[in-house]
Amino acid sequence: MKVASKGSVAAGTAAPSDPIEARLFQGGLAGMEWTFRGRRSRIFVLQAGSGSLTFAEQDVAVAGPAIVWIPADANGSILFEAGAEGGTLAIPDVLLGSAMPVGAIFSQVRDAITRPILGARLATADARQLLSTIAAIDQELRLDVPGAQEAVRHHLALLLLQVWRLSKPSAEQAQPSPRMILRGFVHLVELHAREHWSLAEYANTLGVTADRLNTAVRRATGRTPMELIHSRLVAEAAMLLDGSAMQIAEIANVLGFKDPAYFSRFFKRVAGHSPKAHRQDAAMKRTAQETNFAAWP
Repeated sequence: MKVASKGSVAAGTAAPSDPIEARLFQGGLAGMEWTFRGRRSRIFVLQAGSGSLTFAEQDVAVAGPAIVWIPADANGSILFEAGAEGGTLAIPDVLLGSAMPVGAIFSQVRDAITRPILGARLATADARQLLSTIAAIDQELRLDVPGAQEAVRHHLALLLLQVWRLSKPSAEQAQPSPRMILRGFVHLVELHAREHWSLAEYANTLGVTADRLNTAVRRATGRTPMELIHSRLVAEAAMLLDGSAMQIAEIANVLGFKDPAYFSRFFKRVAGHSPKAHRQDAAMKRTAQETNFAAWP
């Protein structure tokens, strides 16, 4: 396999074994094969040449210019014949989520990238544009200069928009279902809970009204959106209280609270006890457990 260039870097909190990886390939004398599985989504853009894709017990012929998009957690393989030219990206979920566009098209883009694209034909201009984006990401990864991660997310956001457009979205998209709203909301909470987004910000990003978001979440969970957000923050705070030596003021700052006293009141209101009491209780439980183990014969 002849690879023109390659770059990779761990993305955010992704596991070290799951970095983003960019490759450009051109005119090799031997075939090139990838086997994909795991937590990364993959895009292959074939500008020229041919190959074959094995996915979901299907064998699909691919002829350039064409695009293949494989969502995360899918298994399969792709083989390009000698002389093929194009590029590929492997994208971990954490980076994919942070690059998602905001606004009314959020749910449309998210839904588009959950569906595979198996060798769809491309216009030559579209193939070149996609490869230009992959090349820009590859360069940022290889140079690794200050701001590289932000630049990669910017280029990746553009690529996701291109993939969405190629899925030929309808001019008048149907309103997202309550299940789609809930899934999108939970995803956004994971990304933005520490930024203390308002309900309106979540609703605007999902492309629905605040009332519709509230109704969808309440019907599915029996709780309000803000209750879920607060529970997520308290769960993360409890994890830091239990598993770190950070001061309570430091934990408050990490979770986006400017006033440690307000954080303590917030935690007590949601959890039923103060952060200090939570930490003391956790320490007592650990001591009791260690004592019980020590008493074993």
